[in-house]
Amino acid sequence: MEANVVVDIGGSAETAENTPTSRAVIPTDSARSRGRPGGDDSRARILASAGKLFAARGYNGVSMRELARSAKVNLGAVNYHFGGKAKLYHETVLKLIEDVGPVFGPIIERLCEDVETAAGDRVLLSRCVANFIEGMFASVLGKRSMRWQMEFLLREFHQPSREFPTILAERISPMHDAVAGLLSAALERNPKDPEVLVRTQAFIGQIMSFGTCRAVVCARLDWNDYSRDRIAFIAATMIPATLA
Repeated sequence: MEANVVVDIGGSAETAENTPTSRAVIPTDSARSRGRPGGDDSRARILASAGKLFAARGYNGVSMRELARSAKVNLGAVNYHFGGKAKLYHETVLKLIEDVGPVFGPIIERLCEDVETAAGDRVLLSRCVANFIEGMFASVLGKRSMRWQMEFLLREFHQPSREFPTILAERISPMHDAVAGLLSAALERNPKDPEVLVRTQAFIGQIMSFGTCRAVVCARLDWNDYSRDRIAFIAATMIPATLA
């Protein structure tokens, strides 16, 4: 008599005999929520948990068992979907790149278009600076999802992994190239000029620091957190300082 085996990876195996009276084994909602392999829901939960854990403690500071527990799946589901921690980290980076694309993409596109339209006019270039700073602060400080993503990126900046070249090519370089285009137009220099590149880093870095140093800024200003008005205040303060 032939038998069908239903296996829950990381769990037990049940045998159901192939008889006319046998009934199909259908996973309950609770079984699905614990991450039976093959489900998009469990894969998404694993990626979401991995991003936050890797951001908080780095690659070496997170175990596969912790990842499974945080995502509310069994350990076998993590291996089923990703085949190991290295592949999971790679997929987490790709997901981060995908998620921040709609945040930074329109800002970069607008900056490039505005610089081209300005055609070297310094008044219009000043407006480009203001628009860029306002857009960046609203995105970096105003979007809650960006908190762990900023922390994740900061770890890669300080301790680059083998995934860093992908982050550099897909997210860092496009932003830096756009800002270098703005500064080269203002300084009347080549976008690849070393001074332009250093100024680009300083320009972007001062904006990003308000995201990575949120606790310091709020403590110094006696704020509990950033609000829309406080973000607008930071942008209004930084625009004239940057233009100067």
